[in-house]
Amino acid sequence: MRTCFFILLSVLFVVGCEKEKADLFTDTRYIKFRFYNDLGEDYYKLNYSFAYEPDDVQEKELKIPVEYRGYTLTEGLAYAVAVDTGTTLPQSGFNLTVNQIFQADSSFIDSLTVVLFRDESLKQESKKLRIKLISNENFQTYMSDSLFVEITVDDIFTKPSWWDLAVEEAYLGKYSALKYQEFIDETGIVDFGELDASEKRHYALLFKRALEREPRMDEDGKPMSVTITG
Repeated sequence: MRTCFFILLSVLFVVGCEKEKADLFTDTRYIKFRFYNDLGEDYYKLNYSFAYEPDDVQEKELKIPVEYRGYTLTEGLAYAVAVDTGTTLPQSGFNLTVNQIFQADSSFIDSLTVVLFRDESLKQESKKLRIKLISNENFQTYMSDSLFVEITVDDIFTKPSWWDLAVEEAYLGKYSALKYQEFIDETGIVDFGELDASEKRHYALLFKRALEREPRMDEDGKPMSVTITG
């Protein structure tokens, strides 16, 4: 089963310093990713985990925005990408087309597509996929801090930032990876933090009822429980 994960990224405008600029008075087109690396970083860093997906999701398509400067396209043109050094994700763990097509109707912005594959090794440790844009006959690269992406991928549950003391005391109780997995299985909710107060109460009670119908043990060997009442 393939699902599509659209990465929403903001463009950071850098003021007060001169960067590499595309010469817009030639017929050369210039390409880069639609973001800048953090100060001091060689790669723009993204994270993806299969841990929050249903078991039948075995691959994930990521779309990373790219943009170009220059004359408007009248037809789709290929731009070049490559796997960079430092990649630890094996070739069997992803599919990356090295000649991707910038569509003519994309208004100077399009998406690089890479597919990640779920693998048992990702349950043991995270892996890195490093991708870079390179120049070809259609597009020249520019803005050296906007040419590299590092994707960290795993299949490991980690405590989400929204499961804080307030959520622990009012809704779901003490965090455990097993409880989080059970909560997702019972409610279908991955990001509890994006819900409003009434939705949080609804899904916490839904989980509470599920635990009452079918008691189960938590990682500490004690019955799994939540703190919400009602």
